[in-house]
Amino acid sequence: MEFASLNLASLSPSTAVARVQRGALLGMAAALLTLSASAQAADTAEPLKSVTEPATELAARYPLESLTTVETANLAVTDVANAKAEVEARDLEQRRACYQKFFMNHCLDLAKDQRRLAMKTIRPVDITANAFLRRDRADERDRALEIHDAGMPVEAAQKAQDQKEKELSNAEKVKQGAAKEKEVAANTAKHAGEADKRVADHNARVKKAQEDEAAKAQQRIDNAAAFERKAQESAARQREVAANKAQKAKDLAAKKAAAAESAASTPASATPAASTPPTATP
Repeated sequence: MEFASLNLASLSPSTAVARVQRGALLGMAAALLTLSASAQAADTAEPLKSVTEPATELAARYPLESLTTVETANLAVTDVANAKAEVEARDLEQRRACYQKFFMNHCLDLAKDQRRLAMKTIRPVDITANAFLRRDRADERDRALEIHDAGMPVEAAQKAQDQKEKELSNAEKVKQGAAKEKEVAANTAKHAGEADKRVADHNARVKKAQEDEAAKAQQRIDNAAAFERKAQESAARQREVAANKAQKAKDLAAKKAAAAESAASTPASATPAASTPPTATP
């Protein structure tokens, strides 16, 4: 490096500048030759797979009008995920190849456009399949609720019956308690004075409490009976609706059978009378 500097220093200024410019030109030419060789090597390499091919195949495999079953929709969702992964992998290969080309930015823009087009092609299949699956899950929930609601009147009637038996048992216990209290009152009635008054007051309070409890028990019994009556009415309405539906179905089947029988008997009745053999005259 010092030798080159001494040589340039020993030359005239114009000659030194000319030699520097010539060296720079030679360096640029070598760089251009290297880039050209890299571009030629990239062009002669094995062609890359199309980024849009997986999306096109997916759209052809699953027309939107074919996504009408749970099985097809589930397969489509799985294939959508696979197609997206394949598009991403091929896009990565395309962008890696772009870094070896002279017009790198233009190549990257083309790769970006291909990826956008592929994802746009996949999107309708993805949206339609998932929308169908959501609707199917919602319908399944509705069917489960209908089945649950259909069993509610039976459960309500059973609960009402259990409550009624419980209230009757409580009422019986109250009556037994009242009988015992009356017996105690009869035994203590023999005492006089303040003791009798205290006992009488106590008995009055107990009797009042018993009467209140009996009234409440009767009210609960009435409430349970009303609830059971409503449950039975609801069950009767449902049975009536089901009977009406069954009758309508039966009437429709009868109409169809009559129409079929009429259609079957028409050709026989339309046969000409000439086909009947003549009756011999005596």
